[in-house]
Amino acid sequence: MKPADLQRQFFEMLMESQYWPPATLVDYQRSQLAQLLHHARRHVPFYEKRLDPVFTAGGDIDWDRWHEIPIVTRTDMAEHREAMLASELPPGHGATGTVETSGSTGRPIRITTNRLTVIAANANRWRAHGWSGLDWSAVYTARDGDSAAAAWPDGQPLGPWGPGWLAEAGRGRAFRINREASNEQLLEFLARTGSRYFSTGPKTLHILALLALRTGATLRLDCAMTHGERLTEADRLAIRRGLGARTMETYSSKEAGQIAHPCERQAGLHVHAESALVEIVDAAGRPVPEGQSGRVIVTPFVSTAQPLIRYEQGDFARFGPPCGCGRGLPVLAGIEGRSLAIFTHPDGRQAVGMMQEAARDMLDCSLWQFAQVGPRAFEARYVPRGAGASIDADGVREMFRRMFFADAELTLVPVADIRPAPSGKYLEYVNEWSASP
Repeated sequence: MKPADLQRQFFEMLMESQYWPPATLVDYQRSQLAQLLHHARRHVPFYEKRLDPVFTAGGDIDWDRWHEIPIVTRTDMAEHREAMLASELPPGHGATGTVETSGSTGRPIRITTNRLTVIAANANRWRAHGWSGLDWSAVYTARDGDSAAAAWPDGQPLGPWGPGWLAEAGRGRAFRINREASNEQLLEFLARTGSRYFSTGPKTLHILALLALRTGATLRLDCAMTHGERLTEADRLAIRRGLGARTMETYSSKEAGQIAHPCERQAGLHVHAESALVEIVDAAGRPVPEGQSGRVIVTPFVSTAQPLIRYEQGDFARFGPPCGCGRGLPVLAGIEGRSLAIFTHPDGRQAVGMMQEAARDMLDCSLWQFAQVGPRAFEARYVPRGAGASIDADGVREMFRRMFFADAELTLVPVADIRPAPSGKYLEYVNEWSASP
């Protein structure tokens, strides 16, 4: 089957499967997982013995023992990359390519992809565009990478950005602008190209919105499409005020592809469960109850060039109740933090969480970063909204101690700006203490 035909077929299946009842979805997931497990055991040295807990003597799969499969970490991917590559791929799954992560949850790693991972990512993305009512005939710009071909002022034209078989999508245009472009250049580029949609990190959009308000820029977007960082209510409000845009949050990674997108009916993100198994587990790798925060573990079904079976995504999240929209897809009620930002107490306790949005009003700020800088020492770095801002320092410290450690020593540090990580992402919670994990 030609790639274009397979792309359309998979997309049309997703439009139907999103309404499958839960039992049908589980049966489909297990059929995909079974193929992946047999492939990995046979053709990937890393998994030759690793999957033994779930295989019976007759070669069947004991799903009750799924959680006995060891979790794959970023360290595994860095240290055992060659052993994780498949010696051969199932028919129709090639060709392969290689991408590299930004390293925002640790050191950068390389991932080998195959044709079907791209097809699945496109189909899931387009389905989510439909949920949010995006117009594929309009102009879309993505801020991404450091390629000189995507430099300001011209950017890199990419052609249409929607399904190729739809006439209206064929009228759309997409551009890529690299991360070297300044915020002033971004505003100019978006206005000049008539972009209605812009994809980048939420903190970049937040800063861009504040710049637009300060300079009187008249740029108005239809939708700001965020990824790579947690989208906060403060981000949403700033983006609405400064850019006139609604927001669409994407939960994705280069390792696992498109993981979840927001529902248009209510809060929460629908998991693209036809393409990956998403688990939320405790420290022992066992499922946590709905509503409880845990580690995000993903298993993409069609990543056969470098299978990732129970891969630790590097995030903490929680599942929510079924959505009222009628879709049977699981719901992520919240992405709550990066595992890199786990705060550690000298007695060995660990904590991951987020400050309540009310703390922004206490600090009279829009942007902040909480950092662990010693055994009990933390800093709240924040950008004041204006000169002479009045803050409630005691209230912020009390909330921080309630959220993390009762004996935490929090220093409030006003700053002119929050610098992004080398990946270009703005991290709100970082652990800079040398004794941290």
